[in-house]
Formats: sequence, structure tokens, C-alpha cells
Amino acid sequence: MGVFMITVWVPNDKGVDMAKLYLKQPREIPYVTKWRVFNAPGGIDGAKQYHLIYTEREKVEAASKELAKYFLPFMTGIEGFRWQIENLTGVSDTYEMLGMKWE
Repeated sequence: MGVFMITVWVPNDKGVDMAKLYLKQPREIPYVTKWRVFNAPGGIDGAKQYHLIYTEREKVEAASKELAKYFLPFMTGIEGFRWQIENLTGVSDTYEMLGMKWE
């Protein structure tokens, strides 16, 4: 499986707009097998969200394109919206790349 972490920041005065937009978005995204969202205060940056997204291993690139399409309305429709997407690697996979085994 592939794992993405998306971090989202939105100004406090745009939180309700973002919530309404989430309600309009599809509930299922191609190649995504699990999606969890966590909210946190973002300090002077407003509100913050962490999205942990699991995808089919062979479809990581295709899933990243689908996620970009999913977040496009937020990027173009909510002033001050920012996001960062990271492709995470599991510890056992990292050890394997180093020729070692995580036990």
C-alpha cells in the first residue's frame, strides 16, 4: 500500500466555507482504500488538518493525481487555503531499501 499525509491550513474565518465544500466532494476517490482526517489548531495560520490516506500500492501515482483533483476546488475557491502532500514510507520498507530487516 502507499500512504500519503496531506497537511491543510485554512484561515479561521474560512473554516465554515471549507466545511461546506467538503460536503460537496465525493466520498470515494479512485485507488484510495482508507482516509482518516484529524483536526488541530494551526496557531496564527488558522485551522489545520492532517489527512492520512492509504492507497493501492501499484496505484500511488494515479492516486496522487486523484487527490490533487479532489483538493483543486479548495485551492481555487478558498482564499488562504494551503496544502502539502507527502508520500510516506514505512519503517520496514526503509530498512529493506538499506538491505536490512526490521524485526
